[in-house]
Amino acid sequence: MPNSFVVKNKGIKTYLNSNFSICRQTQTEWPNGPVLKETGSIIGKYNIPSRIFTFLCFAGFVQTSNEKRKTLKCWPLLHFLLLFAVIDYFLMTILSFEPFMLKVNSAFLLAMILILVICFSMRRARRRLTILILKLQYLQPSPKEKMFDLLILILFLIQVALGVACTITADKDISTDFAYGKELKSHWVRLMLIFFKEFLLLLISPFLPCLVALVYCTICLRCSRFVRNMTHKISLYSPEQFGPSEQIRILRHKAKIDEILKIAQDIFSVPSFCLMLANTISCYTTLGCYLLTPLQVYQLMGYSVTGIISFLCLVGTLWVAGALPVELNNLKGTFYEKVYLRCIFFGFHKEQSLWREILEKPDFVFSGCDILFYKRSSILAAVGTLVTYTVLVINVQESH
Repeated sequence: MPNSFVVKNKGIKTYLNSNFSICRQTQTEWPNGPVLKETGSIIGKYNIPSRIFTFLCFAGFVQTSNEKRKTLKCWPLLHFLLLFAVIDYFLMTILSFEPFMLKVNSAFLLAMILILVICFSMRRARRRLTILILKLQYLQPSPKEKMFDLLILILFLIQVALGVACTITADKDISTDFAYGKELKSHWVRLMLIFFKEFLLLLISPFLPCLVALVYCTICLRCSRFVRNMTHKISLYSPEQFGPSEQIRILRHKAKIDEILKIAQDIFSVPSFCLMLANTISCYTTLGCYLLTPLQVYQLMGYSVTGIISFLCLVGTLWVAGALPVELNNLKGTFYEKVYLRCIFFGFHKEQSLWREILEKPDFVFSGCDILFYKRSSILAAVGTLVTYTVLVINVQESH
């Protein structure tokens, strides 16, 4: 069949088939995989949100060209700052030893380590993530993706505003803790130190996990919309029209989306598991701080924003990722309905080998390390666990 057009990108030819609207890449000059342009120029028909693409380039999660070396030099600095934040938080926890706060700080430290694992895991998978983005740019975007660019800007402004607010409301003892027990005489040096470390702590938790979650949700939304469009097209056929050629076309569509889902699962299995675990730990630790200890103003603001954003990130990711099994189940049901009516009314019993390909295949569900499975019913389990934890903490507090 003739190709609609060919897009060239640094020696890589990307073909768009007019019937299937899915791309396939042939690799010629780049042994390490496709390379995206840092400018975010259109490679396929539908670009991913621009700020999400900028974040992926800035964090070093995709392979970029050498035309602008400034972007390429940013990701080592980002990873160094994240590693510094974890080591710095660990040292402050050891030096300012408090029995109760040690438990809280240890939990937050564990969440920060999990976020580091997310970054290093996605950095290692940058070649596969680049290929995945190339394929996604031929899938029609969801209207909800337009909100992601705005949401990234809002998150950044919240992070800056909260860092400034914590800096203004923090007392001198905080600057002493941040300076490893040394008292700083200069007022401006104290403010700069507090803002820098608060900004780093807010960056690694909860804002960086939210950015990773937005990337994951973008992939889930595009795949869900693609499956939903297939279901709608099947529903428009009459049983008589839904013959072998139409069924094969749908199966080819399904094979293409299965390939994308397999790549996405391979990339995000470990990062998504760490993301869910880190957000859960942040929610439980924040709740424990509220119930068991009095908080200062700057601590109240920091813990409140961390807890709320972590909870919304956890619930939102489960909701978006859990939509895919629902759409795939609807696709199966609609496909089976058309084939069943065609079989009983027109007697095409020989076509059973075609519909078995889609009906007998197990339902795909995104998962984290095959331990956590992302379904919408998991939201109730997460909320129920949080409520149970709250009741247990209150009972422990009343008993003492």
